[in-house]
Amino acid sequence: MSTLDSQNLFGSGPHAFQAGSWQRQIDRRGFAGLDGELILDQGLRSRTITQTGRLQAATAGQLTTILAKIDALVDGQLHTLVDNHAQTYERVFVEHFEPTTPARTGRGIWCDYTLRYRQLP
Repeated sequence: MSTLDSQNLFGSGPHAFQAGSWQRQIDRRGFAGLDGELILDQGLRSRTITQTGRLQAATAGQLTTILAKIDALVDGQLHTLVDNHAQTYERVFVEHFEPTTPARTGRGIWCDYTLRYRQLP
């Protein structure tokens, strides 16, 4: 079961996570009369984590509540994300949340979504 700050917001439907690789900022310099180049390591930078899935609820009002709770987390604050394989990602903020389909009916009401997180080192 995945959670964001210990809240089970995604348990209503299937979802998957894809963590990108960490980025390292480097500065490459060449100088006249010097063979090769000088590489300055400026440190580790952030990485993106993408979550896709489906949110489901019994009523349209319940789905709207779930969407509002997730949308409220696009607040620029750092959160703790635990994926559905118990992998913990600390120091993440929700960069983008978007329902990718309109609300549809069939065994309740549902919509697909995409969430993009940015994890800081």
